Amino acid sequence: MITDDILLRIIAIFFGSMGLVHFVFGKTLKKYAIEADLLNANVAVKMSGAVLIISSIALLIPKYVERGFYGLCLFLVISSLVQHKFWAKNTALDQLTELLHFSKNLLIAILLWYLKDQFS
Repeated sequence: MITDDILLRIIAIFFGSMGLVHFVFGKTLKKYAIEADLLNANVAVKMSGAVLIISSIALLIPKYVERGFYGLCLFLVISSLVQHKFWAKNTALDQLTELLHFSKNLLIAILLWYLKDQFS
């Protein structure tokens, strides 16, 4: 059985590592952000990586757990709306791909919001 403490650490490690990916693979993610018509793709990639890392660290500090969950939820909702604009894609395959990412992010945000209440 996974304890609450272990689950919280797994979530923090997962999202923290995704934040690191924003820096390690920044050039690749920058291209993806440019395709989504972000104004300053380089800054957007770095800022989103920082939000993921800071929010993940907050999950590991009991005093800031709730803020960590808020940060992750906010990131997921904003990235869904800004990065995964399925309605603006030209091909059915691109629309489907972005719709899947959009839906996945919103579902994860809802689950994290639920978990926030369990850990607060």
